[in-house]
Amino acid sequence: MDMHNLERLKSVILEEARQRAAAVVADAKARAERIVEDARARGAESVEEATARAKRNAAENERRAEIARSLEKRDAVLRAKADLVDKLISEIPDAIRAMSDDSYLGIMRQMLLESSPVGEVDVVVAANDRKRITGAFLQDVEAELRKQGKDVSLKPAGTANSIRGGFLLKTSNIEVDCSLDALVALCEDELAPLVAEALFGGR
Repeated sequence: MDMHNLERLKSVILEEARQRAAAVVADAKARAERIVEDARARGAESVEEATARAKRNAAENERRAEIARSLEKRDAVLRAKADLVDKLISEIPDAIRAMSDDSYLGIMRQMLLESSPVGEVDVVVAANDRKRITGAFLQDVEAELRKQGKDVSLKPAGTANSIRGGFLLKTSNIEVDCSLDALVALCEDELAPLVAEALFGGR
């Protein structure tokens, strides 16, 4: 093969090599561009998903916060109502003491008739009731008890500053608390809904 033909062959081989190389590079470039585009698309999708997720989370957090605020407000209202009911119930003993003598002593009489144990009973009266629940009053109730067939002797036994109204009944082995505070405490479960209804109705 002469030199001229050899040069032509080399030229053809090199041209084919260049074309193949260009095709390989173009294909690689296209693949790279597709990979980059896919990555961008996935990245954009991830950003959109993350944004949507963040919005959903923010909305859910706001919903929960609103529920929490609503519950706190409701609890605060309930506590305020309960405190007011408790306050009014705690004032009932003083309200009873503010009754007229006839009304007040009618309550005391009923308590003595229902609560007095049999036998000799010491009656310790609230200090601020000593002018109302007198020895004469106790003798009158004692007489009524005896008419009912109960062997009871009611004896005045001083006063007590520890109770706001009413009295304590004491025997050798029994003590009955007939103070107004004890009376209200005994009836508190029944009084609370009545006071609440009077204050708030159906609200």
